[in-house]
Amino acid sequence: MNLAAQRSPAARSGVDDRFVVDEFLSLRGRAVRWELAAWSGAITQALARALAQSREERPAALAPCFEEATIVAGHLGRHEDARRIAEAAVRYYAVIARQKRSAEALAFAVSALVGLGAAERAAGRLDEALLHLGRVRSLGLGAEIGAGLLRVSRAQWESVLALEPAAARTIALASATEALSALLAARRLEDVVSLALVSRRGVTDPPALEWARKEAALSALCHLGRPDEALALAARYTVEASEAERLVFELRRAEVLACFGDASKARALAEVVLGQLERKWRSRPGTLEDVRLAARVARLCAQLGEASSADFCWATLAEALAIGDVPLQAELLVHIVETDWDQERRDDASELLRAVALGSGYRLPAAEHLLSPEDGPRSSRSADERAPGFTSLVASLCALDPGRRTS
Repeated sequence: MNLAAQRSPAARSGVDDRFVVDEFLSLRGRAVRWELAAWSGAITQALARALAQSREERPAALAPCFEEATIVAGHLGRHEDARRIAEAAVRYYAVIARQKRSAEALAFAVSALVGLGAAERAAGRLDEALLHLGRVRSLGLGAEIGAGLLRVSRAQWESVLALEPAAARTIALASATEALSALLAARRLEDVVSLALVSRRGVTDPPALEWARKEAALSALCHLGRPDEALALAARYTVEASEAERLVFELRRAEVLACFGDASKARALAEVVLGQLERKWRSRPGTLEDVRLAARVARLCAQLGEASSADFCWATLAEALAIGDVPLQAELLVHIVETDWDQERRDDASELLRAVALGSGYRLPAAEHLLSPEDGPRSSRSADERAPGFTSLVASLCALDPGRRTS
């Protein structure tokens, strides 16, 4: 069953929910999406250093290698490799947790199970993703994991809560937000509303999860075509937002207004967000969260028929280049190239977009039609052409899987 192919009620009723993006902007600490060759090479080097460490230090050093390699595999479109890496991590840490009664290793195993759910979501296998993520989420609500790839008793999880509380909070945040994202992708919108607004909270849920729940509720209500609830909540959340989240919810409110046909108010709010970002950047460098927010504002303004200023887009691009996030760079460059500004600036953006599309290793569908035929087909390049050595990296990580088959 292709859950992701279902159309939302809003689309059927004429509400324009294309203005609403389901990605959460309030989440902090997301990975910068580096050029894939460099990212894969950095993971390979980190893996070599981790394997050279003592048996006691090695598990903690390996955790980011497993996690980031799973993410890179997804960007390369190698979803089976992403699944294999995540499953290898779950089994590797589960064995250590069992043998050494290690709360730290168990936390790594559960975190890897969240990574497996995220990999399944990226591959479009939403039922499988929700199964893994639901099991992890149940731990924070007092249950056990009694089936599947990883078994966790209540006593074992209590040891994690006592000895690794920060890890437990991180797991609670990741499992809940990934589950909400999978439900949005599956268009199980009433489930999203229930989880976001009604369901019981876990004892380890961090404050950041409450903001993500509010974003999920707004997205779901827009897709459901329920303007009264969506507009009322968007206004309330904007007032309630802390200083760190205020701009996120001003933009979210603008998206809701646009979704339900109030373009003038949406444009005015978007302009407020643009101005505040520009003022912030005069006093300090932009963060990844700032740039993600700015790209969303630029997208909304373009959809409303009044593109944000060239100076703002170039300033945002400069911040994205400084941070190193390739998909954000490409998104902003496409926006600049497609906007009717100065021809010399468009030419500069086109040349930079060509360099990003050809050299970063990412497949960037939005950029394909803007590149020249002389550049050749990007879709035919293999994963190892786009990230040399990645196949060897996958093999090295999967060799750590205690459950791997041997010939």
